[in-house]
Amino acid sequence: MRRLGPMLIATTILTAETNAQVHEPPLFAVFKASCVDTGANPDAVKSAVEAAGGKQHASGATAQPFPMTVITWDITVGGASLNVSAGTQQVAPVQNRPEENSNQCVVSSFVNDDASVEAIRNWVGVPPANVLRGNPTIYFFNYQEQGSARSTLPTAKTAYDLAKLEGHIWSLVVLQSQDGASVQLVHHLAPPIPR
Repeated sequence: MRRLGPMLIATTILTAETNAQVHEPPLFAVFKASCVDTGANPDAVKSAVEAAGGKQHASGATAQPFPMTVITWDITVGGASLNVSAGTQQVAPVQNRPEENSNQCVVSSFVNDDASVEAIRNWVGVPPANVLRGNPTIYFFNYQEQGSARSTLPTAKTAYDLAKLEGHIWSLVVLQSQDGASVQLVHHLAPPIPR
């Protein structure tokens, strides 16, 4: 009977976690699994979305105004149809500005999902840098992330530059409208080491 105790506790915890995930609003659940858990890395996003049954919808790349790649998948979660896109952006150095590269992950829903928007705003845990009110309402967040802890960007230039150098800077854009919602997570990658 002693061995049954830990198994029963582990089963209860796993069941509780699984049930909690089932009740998350669709856009938020897909955002966490596809964008957050993968660190917005396009290869990891691809694996996560396809493992969840997502089907590739489109892909492409551009060279102008700067190199970008994107792949989009259609996925259905909890009866909701969503799109997930993942890609990269490379901005070459110009004058005094260094090269800036990023990984991006976007999840879009084509029905009202106010519950997901609220869950995402609570998840990020920092106040928005800007809010454009209307239909749609757009929330802009900029933050640093170390491990799984998110906090406001440092205001001191030295601390900000260090966070940027270490690749800890992220941006989040949440769009909320009467007939849809989307969330874009951008990881501003550490700048390449000069040669």
